[in-house]
Amino acid sequence: LQATGCNAVFQLVDLTNEESIQSARDYVAQEFGSLDVLVNNAAVCFNDPTLYGKVDFTPFERQAGISVGTNFFGTLKLTQAMMPLLKESPSPRIVNIASAAGRLSILKTPEKRSFFTDEGLCVADLGSAMAQFVSDVENRIHAQNGWPNTCYGMSKLGIIALTRLLSRDEPQIMVNSVDPGYCATDQNSNQGYISATQGAQTPVALALLPESKFVSGGHFFEGRAIEW
Repeated sequence: LQATGCNAVFQLVDLTNEESIQSARDYVAQEFGSLDVLVNNAAVCFNDPTLYGKVDFTPFERQAGISVGTNFFGTLKLTQAMMPLLKESPSPRIVNIASAAGRLSILKTPEKRSFFTDEGLCVADLGSAMAQFVSDVENRIHAQNGWPNTCYGMSKLGIIALTRLLSRDEPQIMVNSVDPGYCATDQNSNQGYISATQGAQTPVALALLPESKFVSGGHFFEGRAIEW
């Protein structure tokens, strides 16, 4: 980015480390005073139990805590830390990168689907449900309790639900989620069928929407709003 003339800087953020999150928040506050756009893209996905040879074999029962802890709770903590800085911006936006893996239909019971789409759902109760999923997976009772057999999918379902709640609770902020498609990245050992550049087009478009085209609470794919 710097080579193309952009005034770009790098700040490491580890979603599993609260000190890292606070350090990033402090850096943005000190250097810029506000935050215009937060794109939540960092995540871990066990497409392979060893992350294609990068870690030791991780059984499904251990994948839940890592996936949900990073993808959902880490994203939530970062967003909450940055929220005061976003509110200092004249036109703040949050773009949450989700996935088709987080579609509502992965939930096995109408009761579960009703819970996650309830207009009265709050962030605290959403967090409790996500923690319950982890607990049930660890105790090998998730299937009988209506949870899916995908930790990554469940973490992204939580992100889409969180997007809807933040849009409701923070009406001055554009908050949307995006399914970027199956992009070829290190996360899937480059098995995806579209490029990361293609996958970034809709998130970038949402991040750069003019203030006159205020859109919030939507879930998008290939430039258009879609059903969850």
